[in-house]
Amino acid sequence: MIQMPDARIGADGTWRLGMDFQKPYRAGWSSISVTPWLEGSARFTRFGGLTWLEQGYGDAGDKAFAGKLLLSPEDRYLPALAVGIDDFEGTGLFSSQYLVASKQLGPVDVTLGYGRKRIDGAFGGIRYRPSFLPGFSFVGEYDANDYSKDQYADKSGVDKRKKGANIGVEYQWGWLNGQVGRLTDGTISANAYLSIPLNKKEFIPKIDEPAPLVMLPPRPTEQQWRENPQYRRNLLRALDGQDFRDIRFSLQGNALQLNLANTRIAKPSRAAGRAARIALAYVPFGTRQITVTLEQSGSGVLTYQFTDTDALASYFNGTLSRERLAQTVTVRYASPNDQVSQDEMAEVLTELSNERYRADFQLGDNAGELGQFAVEDLGLSKLRIAPKVGFYFNDPSGVLKYDLYLQSGINLRLAKQTFFETSVSASVLENVSSVSQDSNSRLPHVRSDVAEYKRDGKVTLERALLNQYYHLGAGLYGRASVGLYEEMFGGAGGQVLYQPAGHPFAFDVALDRVRQRGTRGDFRFRDYETTTAIASLHYRMPSQGLVATVRAGRFLAGDEGARFELARRFGSGVEMGAWYTITNGNDTTSPGSVAHPYRDKGIYMSVPLNIMLTKDTSVVGSYGISPWTRDVGQMVASPGDLYSFAARFIRSIEDRDGLTALGDLDDDYPMRPPETILRRRPLGDFGNLVGRGVSDAFSASGVKKALAATGAVWLASRLDNRVERRMGRDAPGKREQKLIDIGNALPWAGLALSGGLAAYEGDDRLSTTAYSALLAGVTTGVAAEAGKWAVGRSRPNSGRGNGDFDNFSKMQSRHSFPSSHVAVATAVVTPFAQEYDMPALYVLPGLTQYARLRTREHWFSDVVAGSALGMVIGGYTWEWNRKRNKHDPAIQVGARSVSLNWDLP
Repeated sequence: MIQMPDARIGADGTWRLGMDFQKPYRAGWSSISVTPWLEGSARFTRFGGLTWLEQGYGDAGDKAFAGKLLLSPEDRYLPALAVGIDDFEGTGLFSSQYLVASKQLGPVDVTLGYGRKRIDGAFGGIRYRPSFLPGFSFVGEYDANDYSKDQYADKSGVDKRKKGANIGVEYQWGWLNGQVGRLTDGTISANAYLSIPLNKKEFIPKIDEPAPLVMLPPRPTEQQWRENPQYRRNLLRALDGQDFRDIRFSLQGNALQLNLANTRIAKPSRAAGRAARIALAYVPFGTRQITVTLEQSGSGVLTYQFTDTDALASYFNGTLSRERLAQTVTVRYASPNDQVSQDEMAEVLTELSNERYRADFQLGDNAGELGQFAVEDLGLSKLRIAPKVGFYFNDPSGVLKYDLYLQSGINLRLAKQTFFETSVSASVLENVSSVSQDSNSRLPHVRSDVAEYKRDGKVTLERALLNQYYHLGAGLYGRASVGLYEEMFGGAGGQVLYQPAGHPFAFDVALDRVRQRGTRGDFRFRDYETTTAIASLHYRMPSQGLVATVRAGRFLAGDEGARFELARRFGSGVEMGAWYTITNGNDTTSPGSVAHPYRDKGIYMSVPLNIMLTKDTSVVGSYGISPWTRDVGQMVASPGDLYSFAARFIRSIEDRDGLTALGDLDDDYPMRPPETILRRRPLGDFGNLVGRGVSDAFSASGVKKALAATGAVWLASRLDNRVERRMGRDAPGKREQKLIDIGNALPWAGLALSGGLAAYEGDDRLSTTAYSALLAGVTTGVAAEAGKWAVGRSRPNSGRGNGDFDNFSKMQSRHSFPSSHVAVATAVVTPFAQEYDMPALYVLPGLTQYARLRTREHWFSDVVAGSALGMVIGGYTWEWNRKRNKHDPAIQVGARSVSLNWDLP
């Protein structure tokens, strides 16, 4: 609303970017509706007039991340219900947790909620949108923030701001939004932001594309085509005019095989359609089949086989639908056999030697580039000069550091799949070298000495490497590399990628032996060398636009562990994601601590520039933000990552029928999307599950379970002190600490895995069970947190004893009963254990039980209560989904029949 949250989440894919001012705070913020039921946001707040005097930062600042989960959507009678958490990562200066409901009543949207921490207690408000003032809204709210808890509240004067009424007026015009308000103490607030619909396919029409064929050339006979090379030169020139490179073609009987690359057109399917359209105009009469193989770095990736050229011509002429055309097209991963020899093109290329090179100004095709002047040939060699910019945060000599430099590079093709790449950069304007604080990392300084590299290397040889690519089979690729990989490391290594056809996952392994380069950017090296070995599993959910990646192995600083990535790709092609790394690097220096070692994490965004231009381009602007430049969980810059190389082709083949934009038309026809559990049973089931569960709890069976659980907890409480003394005798060793870390991470890893498997399209039983686990975990987590708050039992490490209670306390040290970690871990495991009859799975929450006891976070009876709560809710959720599935329609296929069974209750 103004200062308080509501239960609304923007339309799927809505990205907001804005500025907020309210003395003494000014903030830049961004939020994204990751799914229709999940919203994430980030905010950087400056404290006007206040300084981090002890660290010399200038104006104090704080980064904060927030999330909001829609538990139940609004319907005719019930409000939308959402739970949210603010500032859950970092310093936690503005940390809050809240539950909020919103209901639309005509032109008025009413909100009521309750929060803890900074939002202190009940809050509410209304938003009124008068029909006689289009675009305007009027907002009023009760502000429940406890401003006295804000950092430096006494110095900024914000501690004088009390709870009370805030009012404001809003205006929306297209993507532009603004709000002006008056806070309870008379402070004027202002908020302005852009609201961008990222699921929109295209923002600007492509009116600056290469001109279509107007004067069609006379088509030859097959004999004329073979005897007169002019016909082949015409086809080559036409393809070159549409920005195709490395062009090779061969006519065998009535079939044309065409191999080429296109690095400009964003969608491979559109590039294939453009190539097929041109080929139709130039190939001999009687050609019945055209096969187009799209290549990258000399290797075939996708093959489009058009088996009926008459149907293809009718489609391009607008007399045949794409649905009908799709019946005559095969799209598959390219085989090494889908090749045309370069020797067949020798005569044509020799006669066009004076037309081999082209120079022009292009958009940049690497992260941070502002554009580039490029000279390229008909092959894949390229010379480019580009201005670039980089940013760095979090240094005592200033929050923001920048580096503007000029980069010149050559990508020289030595053989079909062999490339030499080199680039040199020269600093133009930068202040990174003014960083005054040396890295305090106790790990090898693989990244944290960035200031030294900027200070010593004004002119730097960034890369000088040799790449050899291999096409080993359909969907199977390899790469071997040697040279200077990046500004900080050089070495030798390789990578293998496997993308099985028809499956939503890919697997790659990268192995590199690298040595750290000197800071001057020349051929000198430091003493540090290491071997990195990273295995990556990429799992795609095309219908949701989600890609989950797990990278596990040995990282640059010698630490071992795993990096978890989750990204959402929207209809426009914009991709947003986040990563979190857990390794044994044990980075306890600031911003880490002994209790909470630093974990490498961050968010990133890639924006395809074609959505903002009048001409199609495959250039993508990539931006990433990590809270700190640290050494734990770091990877060497890949000389040529194979999954990135193949990703846009994989997305193209998985996009509906694989023919999106084939004819430059918005001609998607109705296709039944793959059914997924998340689509059939959205998180709105949460409300129905809770409502049914509350009523069933008072049944005879529910009362028996409650009595059994109560008895087990009472018996466990008799052992609380004995177990506590045993667990607190000594500090855990390194190996034991690893088990504790795993146990503490299991509940959240289980929730994430359940969410991923719930969207799995290949096994309905597995996805249904995973959905039950997801619902059980969320329900149990909410119930356990409510129980902690209501009971108010002191934790063992507080020293108050197991009989100390303070009901409805807000202190974390009094949130012991029950253990939410154990409850969630048990609830997630229970549906799988019951569905697949695998009681051994309960070993996993057993690790969590041990971790919570060993770290003295919970009493033994807290752990037993959490286990009982998780088993009851997990079992109930599993049974609830099974009963409901009995009434779903089902198709049964027999030896001589296909039948539909639908059990109507």
